[in-house]
Amino acid sequence: MQLLIALERREVSSVELLDGMLANIERLNPAVNAVVAMDMERARAEATAADNSRAAGDPCGPLHGLPMTIKDTYETLDLVTASGAPELADHVPTRDADVVRLLRRAGAIVWAKTNVPYYAGDHQTYNDLYGVTNNPWDLTRTSGGSSGGAAVAVACGFTTAEIGSDIGNSIRQPAALNGIFGLKTTYGLVSGRGHIPGPSGSLTSADLGVFGPLGRSCGDLRILLEVLTNSGSAFGGVPGAELPRFEQQPDIANLRIGVWADDEVAPVDNSVKALIEDAARRLGDEGAQVDSEIRPAIGSSDLHRTYMQLLNSTMSPGIPAEAWEGLVEKAAASEPDADDSAATFARDTTLSHRGWLSANERRAHAQHAWAEVFDDVDVMLAPIQPVAAFPHDIERPYGKRTLNVNGAEAPYRGILFWAGLATMPLLPSVAIPIGHTADGLPVGMQLIGPKWSDHKIISMGEEISSVLGQHFTPPPLVTT
Repeated sequence: MQLLIALERREVSSVELLDGMLANIERLNPAVNAVVAMDMERARAEATAADNSRAAGDPCGPLHGLPMTIKDTYETLDLVTASGAPELADHVPTRDADVVRLLRRAGAIVWAKTNVPYYAGDHQTYNDLYGVTNNPWDLTRTSGGSSGGAAVAVACGFTTAEIGSDIGNSIRQPAALNGIFGLKTTYGLVSGRGHIPGPSGSLTSADLGVFGPLGRSCGDLRILLEVLTNSGSAFGGVPGAELPRFEQQPDIANLRIGVWADDEVAPVDNSVKALIEDAARRLGDEGAQVDSEIRPAIGSSDLHRTYMQLLNSTMSPGIPAEAWEGLVEKAAASEPDADDSAATFARDTTLSHRGWLSANERRAHAQHAWAEVFDDVDVMLAPIQPVAAFPHDIERPYGKRTLNVNGAEAPYRGILFWAGLATMPLLPSVAIPIGHTADGLPVGMQLIGPKWSDHKIISMGEEISSVLGQHFTPPPLVTT
């Protein structure tokens, strides 16, 4: 992260960085609506203290003096944390979420909050409290979700890095749609205590959900991953100090790469598919061993079905009691194999413990199938969602929304298929930009790796980005 080097060399002060970010927010945020709350008085005091501390030669943490925004799902001491919910408009936490605590411990100045959908529950960022967050590449299009505000803040220079959360593409999709980088960490690696949802004060972690960094390079992701895992608070019982490192930069010529560029369960638009296939071809030209046929030995529809059962059942605690009773009744009245999306959702959401155990066993088989894939390849390349950033579609309910894929209407939930490839088996995935559509919209792809290979896939993403010549590019809104 170049700004950290500049801070260390005292080429720029923390106060100057804060002022620069504030100037960007004042100029651009009215158009994109990414930053929704700020604490300027505290931020200036902390920035001044950081500058004085550095000048005095005091020991400095890895993020010393770096101003950062934070996704508004993370509780932040004395700064409103609403998670896009009007009923939490006055919620001012009395403690920091664990990731915020770790950022502060590393020296970061956490001073502003970025927008999310209502309780982080959509692939678009909008809510009745703060409104819609627009994509800086095209203000009529979505910024993604649920870390849409976070990704836009990184792209527009409101911050250099952010922390997102991901259970259904919430780090990877906004990263891809805004032309930045993001890491969906291995499940259990980073603590989610203080994240809303679940309810404020929760000490347990939900199934599937993870927490990880967004930045302008794989190097940014690496620095933040070190900060977030330098703690004994990992849910999985694997302290960050024991996370396998990947010290040697990978040589493309030695990489074995799988490619999963399309699927009949969630077809991918040619504008996205072509960029992924071209990236694979170019990597092959550099000597990588590319396999476009390798897949887990479980059908893609079965993988997706298991993911949706686990996802919907995991989300069930947040459903109000009255709506819950209606889902219970609907599930009981439906045929077990009825091909009806509403009935399927009701059955999944109200899954019995016995049913969950069955789904979890299917997940174990999927994890074994993925492990066999990684016996033959080092990483799997795949789309992040079927299309680039699409026009805002927030008037229709989730189940009625569609995506325009190769001129045909495809289900909105196709976004979840590509999310679930890594999420259901609890694998890490790094999102990197790979180019732009003919309309100039950013496109990204995900690199899925084995469990606990977070550092390794960051290094692979860094090398692949270098070979492809794809790095962070400021959106037009920033440069005009």
